[in-house]
Amino acid sequence: MNVEALKSAARAVNDRWQILRERPGVQRVLKYAQYALFGAIILYLVKKLSEVGWTDVAESLPSSPWFYAFFVLRFFTLPLSEVAIYEIVWSRSLIRHFFVFIRKRVYNFAVMGYSGEAFLTLWARRRLSLSDKRIIVGVKDNNLLSAFTSNAATVILILVLAATGSLRAGVEAFPGAGWLFAFAFISAGLLSVLVMTFREKLMALPKGVLPKLLTVHGGRQALLILLHAAMYAAALPGAPLLAWLTFIALQLVLSRVPFLPNQDIVYLGAALTLAPIVGAPEAAVAGMLVAEAGLSQLFNAVMFLATAHLARTSYKTAA
Repeated sequence: MNVEALKSAARAVNDRWQILRERPGVQRVLKYAQYALFGAIILYLVKKLSEVGWTDVAESLPSSPWFYAFFVLRFFTLPLSEVAIYEIVWSRSLIRHFFVFIRKRVYNFAVMGYSGEAFLTLWARRRLSLSDKRIIVGVKDNNLLSAFTSNAATVILILVLAATGSLRAGVEAFPGAGWLFAFAFISAGLLSVLVMTFREKLMALPKGVLPKLLTVHGGRQALLILLHAAMYAAALPGAPLLAWLTFIALQLVLSRVPFLPNQDIVYLGAALTLAPIVGAPEAAVAGMLVAEAGLSQLFNAVMFLATAHLARTSYKTAA
């Protein structure tokens, strides 16, 4: 089967899936499945933290101010980089609309994957004097490049862990983790190759724009990993670096799962199973992870409320 036939078959499958997803019954099933998954994760967290001891966890919350400083830097790295990225893609100054990219991050991490892209698309159609095609193509191309760098980082981290013998902890973290890591590695590697091989057909970027975007995306991914590792090291400075890379690899693997509800909470539940590889008391690891998840939820709520007025004002101005 040639490339054109494969692309045609892929489009046909995607079209059928889109039609199927629009059916009310299917949407209800998907919504209930997400609620059930999220509920199961919450129950697991309650059980796991109860085993550790709620008092011990509370007393083991990170005391280092660097943990919280690195968290804040990591939180704002994504929206700041996306301002720069979309300024390149849309040839518009967007720094005064920084709040939009904060809300986009909140939607993606606190609500559901890709809901932030839907929000950004609707906002840009109302607020920016750009054609629908340019807006949609810009969001689509940026997502492809973001997925490429994230997939590449996932593959590299898994290879590093495998080469150092540290991957076993990740694949044995919870039932099915091995399959999830294998799926993430294969799919990430395959998608990375496909994006680079067919980039001219998949993307409609002007000449010279691709290297700029890849530089920003790649630099952002490296900075996010560095800040994440630094945040953990500040909380538990005696732990080995490979342990933190295993935690980060797990988060990247989970981020490969499409439409995952509330990634921060899902990651907390999975990461608790990795506590034994840190070489620190389980309560201390749990306290650090609970602090991270709690800060994420708090920041998401505060940032969403803080930007609500700005969002309404923007919509009214555009009306």
